[in-house]
Amino acid sequence: MMVIISRIFLLTLEKQMNSRKRHILKTLTWRVIATGTTFLLTMFFFREDPNATEKASWVALIETSFKMILYYYHERIWFSLKVEVKSAIRHLYKTLTWRVIASLTTFLVAIFIFREDPMAIEKATGIALVESLLKMLFYYLHERAWHISKFGLK
Repeated sequence: MMVIISRIFLLTLEKQMNSRKRHILKTLTWRVIATGTTFLLTMFFFREDPNATEKASWVALIETSFKMILYYYHERIWFSLKVEVKSAIRHLYKTLTWRVIASLTTFLVAIFIFREDPMAIEKATGIALVESLLKMLFYYLHERAWHISKFGLK
């Protein structure tokens, strides 16, 4: 009986470790896509600023730092929910919940970095809105690609 309990414990632990590796790699791949998109959008909306490249880099760096942590926990929460719905619908829900968190973060970081710009709120709003549309599409495709991948799953 003790051998069976030990075996179940080890299998559960192995599954958790594999899922964590998957979620870490999934977090990193998404951040590359998302950070590049944010950087380019920030450059576009604040193109008149003489320091746009430097400031857009700061927006991307700060956003990346916060969002990697937020995304990891978003993944862990969704992984633990075990909601029984079709995978495509689940990915749509995940897309929407993440987009709210992510766009709000981008909006706040852009306002903070470009706070001297008299149009900072309007431009940050533009970034958040365009980002929402583009990144929902990118995120959904990212989720579908990871659904196909078996990395980190037994």
